[in-house]
Amino acid sequence: MPRQQTHSDDDGRTVADMSGVGGFEPPAPLSPGSRDVREEIGGEEERRMVILGTLKAGLSLGAVYVIVFGIVIALMVFFWT
Repeated sequence: MPRQQTHSDDDGRTVADMSGVGGFEPPAPLSPGSRDVREEIGGEEERRMVILGTLKAGLSLGAVYVIVFGIVIALMVFFWT
Protein backbone atom coordinates (compact mmCIF):
# COMPACT_ATOMS: atom_id res chain seq x y z
CA MET A 1 0.00 0.00 0.00
CA PRO A 2 1.55 3.34 -1.06
CA ARG A 3 2.16 5.99 1.53
CA GLN A 4 0.03 9.10 1.40
CA GLN A 5 2.00 12.13 0.29
CA THR A 6 2.07 15.05 2.68
CA HIS A 7 2.50 18.57 1.47
CA SER A 8 4.58 21.08 3.37
CA ASP A 9 1.83 23.71 3.26
CA ASP A 10 -0.99 21.35 4.37
CA ASP A 11 -2.20 22.23 7.87
CA GLY A 12 -4.88 19.52 7.97
CA ARG A 13 -7.93 21.79 7.89
CA THR A 14 -10.94 20.83 5.82
CA VAL A 15 -12.29 23.67 3.69
CA ALA A 16 -15.30 21.81 2.30
CA ASP A 17 -16.29 18.33 3.40
CA MET A 18 -17.01 16.49 0.16
CA SER A 19 -17.58 13.07 1.72
CA GLY A 20 -21.39 13.37 1.56
CA VAL A 21 -21.52 14.15 -2.14
CA GLY A 22 -22.94 11.12 -3.86
CA GLY A 23 -23.33 10.11 -7.44
CA PHE A 24 -26.25 10.75 -9.73
CA GLU A 25 -29.31 8.63 -9.07
CA PRO A 26 -31.48 8.16 -12.16
CA PRO A 27 -35.19 8.85 -11.76
CA ALA A 28 -37.47 5.96 -10.95
CA PRO A 29 -39.08 4.29 -13.96
CA LEU A 30 -42.72 4.99 -14.68
CA SER A 31 -45.14 2.80 -12.84
CA PRO A 32 -47.49 0.63 -14.92
CA GLY A 33 -50.49 2.71 -13.85
CA SER A 34 -49.06 6.06 -14.88
CA ARG A 35 -50.51 7.87 -17.85
CA ASP A 36 -48.65 9.09 -20.91
CA VAL A 37 -48.98 12.87 -21.09
CA ARG A 38 -47.82 12.93 -24.69
CA GLU A 39 -51.19 11.56 -25.74
CA GLU A 40 -53.09 14.38 -24.00
CA ILE A 41 -51.83 17.02 -26.43
CA GLY A 42 -53.66 15.45 -29.34
CA GLY A 43 -52.59 15.00 -32.92
CA GLU A 44 -49.52 16.13 -34.80
CA GLU A 45 -51.02 19.52 -35.70
CA GLU A 46 -51.88 20.36 -32.08
CA ARG A 47 -48.43 19.22 -30.91
CA ARG A 48 -46.78 21.41 -33.56
CA MET A 49 -48.87 24.40 -32.48
CA VAL A 50 -47.92 23.90 -28.84
CA ILE A 51 -44.22 23.72 -29.75
CA LEU A 52 -44.41 26.80 -32.00
CA GLY A 53 -46.35 28.76 -29.36
CA THR A 54 -43.76 27.93 -26.72
CA LEU A 55 -40.94 28.86 -29.10
CA LYS A 56 -42.64 32.15 -29.97
CA ALA A 57 -43.09 33.02 -26.29
CA GLY A 58 -39.46 32.24 -25.48
CA LEU A 59 -38.09 34.18 -28.45
CA SER A 60 -40.26 37.22 -27.71
CA LEU A 61 -39.09 37.23 -24.10
CA GLY A 62 -35.48 37.00 -25.28
CA ALA A 63 -36.08 39.87 -27.71
CA VAL A 64 -37.38 42.04 -24.87
CA TYR A 65 -34.21 41.35 -22.86
CA VAL A 66 -32.00 42.22 -25.85
CA ILE A 67 -33.89 45.46 -26.51
CA VAL A 68 -33.75 46.55 -22.86
CA PHE A 69 -30.05 45.67 -22.70
CA GLY A 70 -29.44 47.73 -25.86
CA ILE A 71 -31.29 50.72 -24.41
CA VAL A 72 -29.28 50.49 -21.18
CA ILE A 73 -26.00 50.36 -23.11
CA ALA A 74 -27.08 53.30 -25.31
CA LEU A 75 -27.96 55.35 -22.21
CA MET A 76 -24.62 54.52 -20.61
CA VAL A 77 -22.74 55.60 -23.72
CA PHE A 78 -24.84 58.77 -23.96
CA PHE A 79 -24.33 59.83 -20.33
CA TRP A 80 -20.68 58.81 -19.88
CA THR A 81 -19.24 60.25 -23.08
